[in-house]
Amino acid sequence: MYANKLAEAFAKASETDKVELAHFLANNLDSAEQAKSSARVREYVAAFDRFAAPREGEQF
Repeated sequence: MYANKLAEAFAKASETDKVELAHFLANNLDSAEQAKSSARVREYVAAFDRFAAPREGEQF
């Protein structure tokens, strides 16, 4: 069980959901040039996956 509800949500989210959120963040937080970069979106999705990784004592 996760202690962090956001990490738990990311762990359960589909790749499509994470990509949609990544696009939203890129469009609203990054410069116009960065927001259009597919590499930037992949960086966000990778960050979500790292955040969702179980911490010591947590399980899926």
